[in-house]
Amino acid sequence: MFERFSREARDVVVRAQDEANKLGHDWIGTEHLLLAALHHPEQPGAATLARLGITPASCRAAVAGVLPGAGEGLGPQDAEALRAFGIDLEEVRRRADESFGEGALDAAPGSGRTKRGRGRAAGPVTRHVPFAARAKKVLKQALREAVARKDRGIGVEHVVLGMLRCEDNISLAVFSRLGIEPGVVRELVLDDLRSAA
Repeated sequence: MFERFSREARDVVVRAQDEANKLGHDWIGTEHLLLAALHHPEQPGAATLARLGITPASCRAAVAGVLPGAGEGLGPQDAEALRAFGIDLEEVRRRADESFGEGALDAAPGSGRTKRGRGRAAGPVTRHVPFAARAKKVLKQALREAVARKDRGIGVEHVVLGMLRCEDNISLAVFSRLGIEPGVVRELVLDDLRSAA
């Protein structure tokens, strides 16, 4: 199926893994595909989202709002919760920094920052992250969108159209935080494609 993807659509798939790694997630979901698509604001579909004011930064904030702690370390609410169990987060941070180096608890997997492990410096953590079922469904839906439109290849627009058909709770919550009504935005993308033809 991937041989039918345009260069930009393939980049969306690759960037989705990068986005998942940056956020410290163990899966690639629709939210990561959306973040990755927004890196191509000149491409159909992503251009419609950009025109609506949706940026990678606003999307990342929406994802963090839906998946608390995404891309962030432990915060004040976490510290308060740990304090209830007799754990002083600031003391834990101080000791970790003392033993393993400044910011040892802050380096997320895939962040590109180095971590120390077993007394020696390690390079950036890069790991394979599997696709969640809902993300796989988006990629299959992208193929269906291309076939239905009688397009020869699968572009970013097809991936975006596939995402806008998602009905899982995480996708819907991210869309809601972004102010996206999926059905309405889907029609805007289709209108943009008809205008460009």
